[in-house]
Amino acid sequence: MIVIEAAGIGRAVAAQLAAQGHLVLLGGRRIEEFERFAAQLRDRGGSAFAAYLDLAEPRSINQFLAAAHYLIGTADVLITDVGLAGPAGEGPDSAGVGAQILATRVIPAMIARGSGDVVLVGPELAGVSCAAAQRKVDAWLAALDAEFVGTGVRASVVRSAQAGAFARTAEAGRLLAGMATESRLRLVEMLPAAGAAR
Repeated sequence: MIVIEAAGIGRAVAAQLAAQGHLVLLGGRRIEEFERFAAQLRDRGGSAFAAYLDLAEPRSINQFLAAAHYLIGTADVLITDVGLAGPAGEGPDSAGVGAQILATRVIPAMIARGSGDVVLVGPELAGVSCAAAQRKVDAWLAALDAEFVGTGVRASVVRSAQAGAFARTAEAGRLLAGMATESRLRLVEMLPAAGAAR
């Protein structure tokens, strides 16, 4: 389950996961764009779907979760930008609250199953660069780490290695997909900035 409003990153992750044979559900407000992209992934042999999701609207979250249950069953992985790229002007962090509501509805099945991954997208990858957004992601990671002790569920974050820098979309997509599917210790992965030398 991919819930990232920064469409480029969302598409890059979905493409990587679908190419590896994973069932993918994209959630976001740009439903026409996500549906077209999911159709392209299906044309390439992948299994991908899209469902409308506006994290600022509780009814939308309920409808998205009903669609998710129908389309993919329970999620093994949640990749989210924690509402950082949510709609502007809809109250103080309404998308962030919606992201928390979504997570509290998806994560219990992972805990009950004893496995799963929650991968947080760092602010730079979500197209946001400010200290408050960084603190928000860090707070989410700390809370998830505490919640997941002994459950078999892992929490990770992928962010740019250089504060305020934006990473390459394709690299971010590969890394986000890898964080959710490869055997690993829980890590904070860092991406080089888009302009960094290789």
